[in-house]
Amino acid sequence: METKQSLMKTISRMRQKRYYAERRCETIGKMLPACLIFRVRAKGTRDFQARETITANLDYKSYAYLTCYYRGKNWYKYVRKQEMPEIGKLTERYRIFCRGRAEIRSLNKRILEMLDRIGEIQKEEVKKYVSKRTERIGKKKGAK
Repeated sequence: METKQSLMKTISRMRQKRYYAERRCETIGKMLPACLIFRVRAKGTRDFQARETITANLDYKSYAYLTCYYRGKNWYKYVRKQEMPEIGKLTERYRIFCRGRAEIRSLNKRILEMLDRIGEIQKEEVKKYVSKRTERIGKKKGAK
């Protein structure tokens, strides 16, 4: 069984991890909250045979566009080749930011679970103390 002190030490380490994860999220910088998606230009029919010829033929180029969910709708925006390096960096930073926030949420959840365990341990300690105390008092009253 885990002791209260060991749980407090692990909580302290997890709080430190959470602090550093928060700092990483704060220092990311400028972001673009959208997904960058690449699509292949398809000419003609879109059956399986046409897809095979598209992937085998190098003349077909892919194009990129941004997608985001805004005000209840999905928005799509074409991205020019000249803008690709900058937009790629911005969307990658947003992806890193989202992963950092997910890590922070999981750390918070684990810290709360450990705090609940500490509370249960303290309840058990109080119950043991109360039961011992009432036993001693009960024995004294019976002796008189």
